[in-house]
Amino acid sequence: MKDLPSHGPDDVALKQQFFDFLLEHAADQIYFKDEEGRFICASRAVAEFMGVRSSVELIGKSDFDFWSEQTAREAAADERRIMETGQPLIGKVERLVYPSGRVTWDYTSKLPLRNAAGEVIGIFGVNRDFTAIKRMEDALEEERNRLRVTSADLAAKNAQLEADLRMAREVQLALLPREYPDFNAHDVAGSTPFSFAHYYRPAAAVGGDFFDFFPVSESRVGIFICDVMGHGLRAALITAIIRALLEELRPVMANAGRFLSSLNLRLRAILERVEEPFVATAFYLIVDASTKDAQFANAAHPVPVRLRRETPGAEPITQDHTKIGPALGIFDEITYPTFTCPFEPKDCLVLFTDGLYEVDSPEGKEFGKSSLISSLNRLATLPVEKLFPAIVHEVCRFSAREHFDDDVCMVAVERRDHTGGPETHGNAG
Repeated sequence: MKDLPSHGPDDVALKQQFFDFLLEHAADQIYFKDEEGRFICASRAVAEFMGVRSSVELIGKSDFDFWSEQTAREAAADERRIMETGQPLIGKVERLVYPSGRVTWDYTSKLPLRNAAGEVIGIFGVNRDFTAIKRMEDALEEERNRLRVTSADLAAKNAQLEADLRMAREVQLALLPREYPDFNAHDVAGSTPFSFAHYYRPAAAVGGDFFDFFPVSESRVGIFICDVMGHGLRAALITAIIRALLEELRPVMANAGRFLSSLNLRLRAILERVEEPFVATAFYLIVDASTKDAQFANAAHPVPVRLRRETPGAEPITQDHTKIGPALGIFDEITYPTFTCPFEPKDCLVLFTDGLYEVDSPEGKEFGKSSLISSLNRLATLPVEKLFPAIVHEVCRFSAREHFDDDVCMVAVERRDHTGGPETHGNAG
């Protein structure tokens, strides 16, 4: 900007005109005080803030005429320090209390006012009403404090929830079988007729998959596996209910179809008043040391796979979809038929839940049941204690992940040949 031309006395008048314009129109409060803290000049914004009609009414008055005693004393102390030290006060957030008790806030800067000889003769101040911003800051700080308290509460509740989940997991694992069935009947070589293995991995702290073994007679054992829709606490609660019902249904476990029909009826009676729908798939298998087949009933569960050891291979125990009944928890009255499948010496029947194969690759392709059967076919000669880790390794390699999004459960029963051989028992995953 070019310098304004100087016109002698007229220049003084022009500067006064600029100064008057500033005092009249500036949004900030501009004022000058003498050494006693009395106003000697003030802008219109100061008059409006002080609640007087014009800045003329401020002349000769001090802060003691407008503020509470405490506020006026604090302001006077600041101004005295500025005049004594010659050091300005820049950007102080100042709390102003009115005689009525009303509180506002100013953003204040004050400088020593000097005469032509450089002597301090008062102070010059510029204030800006900071009340709205201060209230916003206070509200934000209050919200931050509330969030800190809430976060602390949530952390405590999460810690308690994690402790409860750990206990729930321990209880759920305790409900799983700790030992495999021990038969009183033995084959001609003196060995037990079957060997067993299982793998169990919940997707969360607790899961909705469950399995158990039930000796039905000296030569027969029932193997139950189920998968409650979803996973986590809700699914785990349903599995706990199912586990309790299994003990009540031991008298009907000798017939696979009757057992599933009774289980469905009991579940419907317990959960019919629950608003959120409940669905579970289940498979019940009965193997008999005295026959070369197995009895089963299916409630919408994935069809188990039969591994043949003599002529290595793997195939579903049935391809007939009419042998698959509806899931548990859908119909009040449903009769599950009983079917049979071959179970020759050295055969291994593998039961599993769909979380094992409903796994996607990084490209979004599902592993699928057909790939699972192909893997079982390729691994058909492995002993039961090595079979499940090998299957899990192949699925995880396909998905490029070490975890599953759904619960995974596998159970295997292998019929020994008549010549006996070393007994094998698989372990939990």
